[in-house]
Amino acid sequence: MKVLVLTLSFGSGHVRAARALAEELARREPHAEVRVLDALEGCRLAFRAGYVWPYWAMVRYAPALWERFFAARVARMDEQTAPAWAFRRGCPQVFEEIERFAPDAIVAAEVAACEMAVIARRARLTRARVVSVVTDFEAEPVWVKPEVDAYAVADEGVREQLCAWGVPTEKVFVCGIPVGLDFRTRHDTEATRARHGIEDDAPIVLLMGGGMGPTRMDEVAALLCASEVPLNLVAVTGHDARARRRLARIRSARVGSTQRVRLRVLGWTDDVAALMQAASVLLTKPGGVTLAEAAECALPVVMFDRIPGPERLNAKRFADAGAGVVARGPLEAAAAAEFLLRDERVRAAMSLRARELSRPRAAGDIARLALGEISEGRTDPTRLSLASELSRRMTA
Repeated sequence: MKVLVLTLSFGSGHVRAARALAEELARREPHAEVRVLDALEGCRLAFRAGYVWPYWAMVRYAPALWERFFAARVARMDEQTAPAWAFRRGCPQVFEEIERFAPDAIVAAEVAACEMAVIARRARLTRARVVSVVTDFEAEPVWVKPEVDAYAVADEGVREQLCAWGVPTEKVFVCGIPVGLDFRTRHDTEATRARHGIEDDAPIVLLMGGGMGPTRMDEVAALLCASEVPLNLVAVTGHDARARRRLARIRSARVGSTQRVRLRVLGWTDDVAALMQAASVLLTKPGGVTLAEAAECALPVVMFDRIPGPERLNAKRFADAGAGVVARGPLEAAAAAEFLLRDERVRAAMSLRARELSRPRAAGDIARLALGEISEGRTDPTRLSLASELSRRMTA
């Protein structure tokens, strides 16, 4: 069995989901050959300039423009984010790898990855089973392709969207959003605190920005650093070098300070799962994978700087469930974090609601789809959803 997990590194969420699925596939089928391929690694400069950079420019500098662009794409029922020739010429390494590797299954963990898998099928470069994984609480019509054999989605709302756009019901499976084994493994809180030089008993507030931004982490950090509530603020910037520089300047300005807040700035780290389990509150941009990870760790979330599109619905779903708070900017985000630290009762209730949203079997169910253990006609998607729900309740 050969499985190719295909993604695009727009931020870190899609990559984390892809790695979580590859990890689970290898665990379930030790003799399988599993590869993760990021289509943006090795793509041509012209593709980055025409496809990637305009997206980052809009979400960073003109989010209202991106919101109109995304809404128009949904309203028009667009079938592609770019022409097939643009993907073939811009990411030739993807199609070469598909033809060379000859996978039995392609797991597409991003919408353009779904497009490329389908293009490869139409070009007869592969006959692989295609499983599309939607890692947000909102889809878009571009996902809808007759060549896709199965869709793994976050919840019933996404399932209803896809079915309304013409996807057969038997192809859509409610699995949840996959998270890595690290988030499903219990970490020692004291060891985590010691590893990051946290020697006091003050609570940890984890501040994240989605791997590559855009986010105003520095403004939130500056406000929390002026707080009267004792806390350890751990800021994880991922690959966002600009955010890390700004946060480092705030930290440098506080050297020798006797204030109650201690700031630690991390770049890319593999210790996020342990930090989430040790933290009392998470402040973050509401990416679907990040929220799924927080739910697995029963961590209350303050959500700010949402990217227009799926992140708005992600935040709404979490807030409506009582597992998080939506902040309209850095000031509200910092104030919400302080409130939660002061009120243990509210924080505990939000932690419980977050745990109720967790889907610990998501990665396993999606792996079963890719391996062909679940297929249309053999397992009803509602039964799969109920199995995941019963497992969640038993492990809560």
